[in-house]
Amino acid sequence: MKFKKKKLHLQDLFYIAYLYLIILGIVSDAIFYGIFGVSYLNYTTILDALISPISLLTNNWKLALTLAVMFTLLYVYLTKWAPKLYKKLRVKKWYQKIYNIEKWDKRYADLEEKKNLIPGMMFLFFLLFVAMRTGLGFGLKHKYQEKEIIPNYTLVFKDNQHLNVRKIGQNSAYFFYFIPGEKVITATPISDNLKQIKVLEKKKK
Repeated sequence: MKFKKKKLHLQDLFYIAYLYLIILGIVSDAIFYGIFGVSYLNYTTILDALISPISLLTNNWKLALTLAVMFTLLYVYLTKWAPKLYKKLRVKKWYQKIYNIEKWDKRYADLEEKKNLIPGMMFLFFLLFVAMRTGLGFGLKHKYQEKEIIPNYTLVFKDNQHLNVRKIGQNSAYFFYFIPGEKVITATPISDNLKQIKVLEKKKK
């Protein structure tokens, strides 16, 4: 007995997108800050997790462009190049000995018809995003361990004390930064401690 697939309504799609962004935000941020030794789940909220991937992509055009190019190439490969390559290889005897042709025929037929393509692409985007975020975290950690930390923000506390820091990240409640000369991240509650967060002008060489 075959069951018909239930068609998703707009409300269902919004709910799936909502959960997807939350999980993506929590996993990618937890890994990124975990690289610096910060238990990020103690500092975040559901809203922060939901906004985090969108905020990161809109504020970092290089990362957004790289992901867009990689995602587009991946889509073209799965829907165009891979099926064509498979049709050429499937008639080869050595290929038939290695792979179950009937099984792979069905998989590539589904690809051409774009069945299960959206869930698959969502999963691959998830892996790409988390991998790039992880790579960014390790790259920054290595950079800050090997080179002098140059401040890019000034924090003005409520007692009017000023502190020049290197920003690592920020959410609705906390500002994460390095203090020059230190090798650990400091997390400061924004509403309870900070009066202003100022961007430092880059020094002209």
